[in-house]
Amino acid sequence: MRPPIVVRARLQLRRVLRNEHLLLGVMALAVGVASAYGALLFRLGVDGIQESLFGFSLDAIVPTRANLDWWEIMLVPTAGGLLIGIFLHVYHGGGRAHAIAHVIEASALRGGRISLRDGLVSAAVHAGSLGVGASTGREGPLVHLGATISSWISQRLHFDRSQTRTLLGCGVAAAIGSLFNAPVAGAVFAIELVVGNLSLKAGAPIFISAVTGTAIGRFYFGSEPSFTVPDHELISLWEFPAFLLLGVVCAVVAIVFMRSILAVDAAIGKTPIPRWVQPALGGILLGLLALQVPEVLGVGFTTADVALRGGFDLQFLLILVVAKIVAVAVCIGFGFGGGVFSPSLVLGATVGGAFGFIAGSFFPDQFSGVPAYALIGTGALAGAVMGAPLSTIFIIFELTGSSELTVAVMIATAAASILTHQFFGKSFFHAQLRRRGLDVSSGHDQAVLQGMSVARVMRTNVPSIRDDQPLESLHEKLRNSPHGEVYVVDEEGVLKGIVNYADLNAALMGGEDSERPETVGAAAHAAGGVLLVGDSLEQAMRMLDGVDRQNVAVVSGRETMKLRGSVNALDVTRAHNDALRRARDEEHA
Repeated sequence: MRPPIVVRARLQLRRVLRNEHLLLGVMALAVGVASAYGALLFRLGVDGIQESLFGFSLDAIVPTRANLDWWEIMLVPTAGGLLIGIFLHVYHGGGRAHAIAHVIEASALRGGRISLRDGLVSAAVHAGSLGVGASTGREGPLVHLGATISSWISQRLHFDRSQTRTLLGCGVAAAIGSLFNAPVAGAVFAIELVVGNLSLKAGAPIFISAVTGTAIGRFYFGSEPSFTVPDHELISLWEFPAFLLLGVVCAVVAIVFMRSILAVDAAIGKTPIPRWVQPALGGILLGLLALQVPEVLGVGFTTADVALRGGFDLQFLLILVVAKIVAVAVCIGFGFGGGVFSPSLVLGATVGGAFGFIAGSFFPDQFSGVPAYALIGTGALAGAVMGAPLSTIFIIFELTGSSELTVAVMIATAAASILTHQFFGKSFFHAQLRRRGLDVSSGHDQAVLQGMSVARVMRTNVPSIRDDQPLESLHEKLRNSPHGEVYVVDEEGVLKGIVNYADLNAALMGGEDSERPETVGAAAHAAGGVLLVGDSLEQAMRMLDGVDRQNVAVVSGRETMKLRGSVNALDVTRAHNDALRRARDEEHA
């Protein structure tokens, strides 16, 4: 017989494990530690590759013609791109490395579950790409790596969907916090972009992970922020219209930046060039560009540092804006790993700095200086690209500690984000998902509709009639139709239209006998929009919302138009509700 103290201890342990808030808090701490060390190893790996290939870390020294030979600029990205392409072909089926868009997809559509193998392969591709000088970012890779680690832990512990998504946010928050030395920004980023809502159950663990990741990052890399930001002070309130205009300029540049990446990616995808060769070709193009502007190599934080201190002149800043957009579009479009967060920060610094030079020439007596505008542009452009304006505002605040400058960042970021959302979309990552036919803007409910096909709910025994049948034969068909309409098909089953009682009455009552239609086909009206068998219920719901009927025809293809069945609005709603109920039952189980 066990001693009473042992029994009481076991009971107390069970109560603790059943306390979900406490359990998530403990796991958030563990995820924060694991994600921070994952980020640490990633950063050390990238620095090690760069030091062995270039002789120095691109994050420590601005790459220039003075510290790089021409053959290094050409050889390293090209040879590295070839190795990356082969690695992706062997270990990833020729696909692209995963980043933030896949984390958003996993959170919204797969209950926060990410493949460990895909995550590790992607991390290796990202590290290799950044190591050979790809002009991309490391935040996206670190976010995906942190999310992969947290998802793996959740799956090992058999957490439900809600708990898994919370820990997914914890991994993201720890990664961002450790990178920027900004715990609040890391937590807000995870909530704003990944989790999508703030509650005590999700918020508290995410903040725990963010603080944990930041503490570990500071232990190894010091308490200095990623950017060396000089002290700033706003000179005059009359500058606020200039900050608003800077937000508009950042929105335009952000849209051009994102569309350039998507356009290059789409164009390369249409070529017969094998996937495994594409990164090497991208490396050649990057090398040719870097021969003229070596500063585009790598993440670019050192370049952004110089811009934030006002170290470049106006002409070079404008050149750097164009060169960075082209470099990032080439690298991502041709298959290199990496993200867009760092490039958007660098672009924001250069755009803001260039805008500051111009604004200062018009109002020299009411001008806060080029560095202030560079920092404001950093937040505005990054917030527009990421679709996470709050996160970038908090990053700037934690970097500067200046409430005055944060207000200026808020104005510019709000303007840039609103305009970008209006003329482009929510973010670059949502645009990537839309290109793959995924819409995660409405969260899990939308995901349920996207994951179910029309074939699951369509009715196949729909009333139909041949178009060459006499008009009189419609009476019996319409009488037996539950919805008072009949689909009209030809002898091969191709949909020709729809006929209802109104069509029949119009045919019988209108005009002279010689003008009355004699066949069903002549009396039918167009079927309007149709669905394919493989379409999702989300598409069916949108189609039904846009028509006056309660049913929509389902065909085999838009070319063949052979009738397969029909979908009813009530059936779609019922299937959606049943799927949501099953998901809740699985979570409770």
